[in-house]
Amino acid sequence: MAASAMSRDWRLEWAFPALGRLPTTLPWRLVHWLGRDAPPVRRATEHYLRQQFSRAFPEATTEQLQLWARAHMNMLATEMLDASALHRLGEPGGPSVTVQGWEHVQALQQQQQGFILVLNHYDRLLTAVIALGRRGVALNILTMPVLENPDLGDAQRAFLMQKIASTMAITGGQWRVSSEPLRPVHEGLRNGQAWVILADAWSPDFARMRDHAFLGGYLRLPTGIERLAQSTGAALLHARTRSLAPDRLEVVVDALPGSPQMAIDTAIEHLERDVRDRPWAWWHWGLWDQMWQPATQKGERCPT
Repeated sequence: MAASAMSRDWRLEWAFPALGRLPTTLPWRLVHWLGRDAPPVRRATEHYLRQQFSRAFPEATTEQLQLWARAHMNMLATEMLDASALHRLGEPGGPSVTVQGWEHVQALQQQQQGFILVLNHYDRLLTAVIALGRRGVALNILTMPVLENPDLGDAQRAFLMQKIASTMAITGGQWRVSSEPLRPVHEGLRNGQAWVILADAWSPDFARMRDHAFLGGYLRLPTGIERLAQSTGAALLHARTRSLAPDRLEVVVDALPGSPQMAIDTAIEHLERDVRDRPWAWWHWGLWDQMWQPATQKGERCPT
């Protein structure tokens, strides 16, 4: 996306952190005025988003496309504020967070069953992690590399590292990246640990991927979660967040029964429904051309 090539250093280094220190939930109602990007970059990105939305939803009106583009940019700015003030999520003076499906987590904890909490890049995705951490769940997180990512500038790396450190302070878990040996992840899941992994994490370098029916075509995603669950016997839960307002959030946790492959299929079906309902809340429109392919002919590309 166009915005990724532009500098946002002053926003990352002091604007978002300063805004996050203001009392009450006022910062979450003001952050869209600050924005994630400078106005020229924002306009270019919104133009790009309108093009992507129109391809995925050809029936959408021009007004809808513009509303979605602005809502997407506002959501990303709000998520950056969240990252600067994670300690305030779900706490007095910060955005309220409700959790549905807590009983699924409780049941696995009582059984001392290791599980993977499956997330997607949808809405304010760290909310579920923080909400469960607040309830005493020690959550470990597996992500793609940050420090070794050549697409990130120094300020972006520093911002992400602070975001990860703040998250770990709340969840009490450990952070590992996919380029490191995964033996601790395997052992942890077998010993009852909980690990957070994004199902729609994506890189052209991923070796093992398969297709999922998605918005009239196929979304190609990695198979790491299902292979990890298969080898460790870990259970799978799916969590997603819905912004009811900038300062009011709802987390829904669902159990994913069946084989690991069926479970991930279900998680992506949930993602597709959510994206159809609120297209602006998915983060990955900048990767759409790489991740998604149209079903030009019936049966031309079947999920493998």
